Amino acid sequence: MELSAFIVSLVAVIIATTSTLISYLLFRDAKDPHVVVYADPDLKRPSLINLIIENTGRSAAWNVSFQSTKPVPQEAFGIEKARKPNSMNRGPLVNGIPCFGPGSKRVITWGQFDGIRQGIDGDYLDITATYQSQPSLAFWKRAHQTVSRIDIQSFENFDISDRNWDKQIAEHLKVMTSEIKKLRSPSNNALRVVNVERSDNDPGNKA
Repeated sequence: MELSAFIVSLVAVIIATTSTLISYLLFRDAKDPHVVVYADPDLKRPSLINLIIENTGRSAAWNVSFQSTKPVPQEAFGIEKARKPNSMNRGPLVNGIPCFGPGSKRVITWGQFDGIRQGIDGDYLDITATYQSQPSLAFWKRAHQTVSRIDIQSFENFDISDRNWDKQIAEHLKVMTSEIKKLRSPSNNALRVVNVERSDNDPGNKA
């Protein structure tokens, strides 16, 4: 009986310890930063693709640095038969981010489909983000690393129609305003009535 009670107690301790550890890991994972890099079309600028760095976690990422399996192209413009762009030599991917708050983004105008494809020399590249977090109850920073795969091939033939509705509305209003001004302005052949003040010496004023 004593052995059975000991085994039951031991199993209970193991279960409780495991549950506590899992709860802690889930809590820590929910509070950790998570830095990702991805490409996304610019809905307000047709055919342009942005490279976005985002901290999707719930705490700040410190001392963020990036490494890529291939050189990251910069200003890679061109839809067809684009020239090979230069490698990126400035910006957050090169200089890093000292402190990256939760929910923060860095949006880089990357280029256009064929220009980017020429720049990465293939269909995708992998970017590794290395950074640290500062847990509230810890005396040291914890190291993290995430790998993002940047795909370009899936952007082939994507919709490049102009979706900048604010700009289109402004342009239509500008045209309407211009047409209204034309309607209100007198034509060159219209007769104009001019008021002339009559003086006392005007013969028409004499009785």
